[in-house]
Amino acid sequence: MDLTYVGQEQAIKIDEELMGPLGFSVDQLMELAGLSVATSLAEVYNLQTFPRVLIFCGPGNNGGDGLVAARHLYHFGYSVQACPPSNYPESTFMLTSTACYSTCLWR
Repeated sequence: MDLTYVGQEQAIKIDEELMGPLGFSVDQLMELAGLSVATSLAEVYNLQTFPRVLIFCGPGNNGGDGLVAARHLYHFGYSVQACPPSNYPESTFMLTSTACYSTCLWR
């Protein structure tokens, strides 16, 4: 299987098109990215052999993607521990982290 990679400039253009003419919100893109990561991880690391997942999340939208992935993995049945940055004020990140708190992914 051949893998294709997207560079930073191309990724920015894709995001601009998705959020511009196509009308996606940052929240929707974050949800799709996190679900894609969780699904890919679940395909490679099956739940019976690898039941525990540790996710370190940075403070930006990529960190939000990680928290969304953690939430999905939790619902897939994995034992998930998410390590977000402490007290990060960005609103989208905080909404995502609130969803993770509600599923007890970290305390």
